[in-house]
Amino acid sequence: MTDDLDIVNFDAIVALALASTTGGVVPDSSVKQRLMERVAASPDPDGFAFHHASDTDTWMAHPVPGIRMKVLSLNKTRGYATLLLDVAPGTHFPSHHHGGAEECYVVSGSIFTCGRRLGPGDFVHADANTDHGELWTDEGAQVILIVPPEEHLPASMLA
Repeated sequence: MTDDLDIVNFDAIVALALASTTGGVVPDSSVKQRLMERVAASPDPDGFAFHHASDTDTWMAHPVPGIRMKVLSLNKTRGYATLLLDVAPGTHFPSHHHGGAEECYVVSGSIFTCGRRLGPGDFVHADANTDHGELWTDEGAQVILIVPPEEHLPASMLA
């Protein structure tokens, strides 16, 4: 029986062996740019939408100082948005009311809510029509939120 460490070591050894066979050839920096342009120009399959992180991505300001966000998806028909929030260390999110259900997954860092510390991989769900006490982070955090769009997005995005 092997353990996870053996698998990781084997994978690292194989990756190093494969890398050594390339002869150290590094593609011109324009190769990545051309590849990303081709990916962006190709149509998404029906029913799918892809978001590719790039240097040109911009973050939107969030109404709470110390938070910026990216809209990963907006489903107006079903009434939810998937957001990535980047929360600066020391940020406090004031008490608030949840008109609709909210789901929060901590990607990195930590947040404090409902008397608990949530770290990477932790998840919290809040039902609709619930009141939420203050949330805060000492170290900063990135979280994925699934929320009613009208509770987090500017009206210009909801039209």
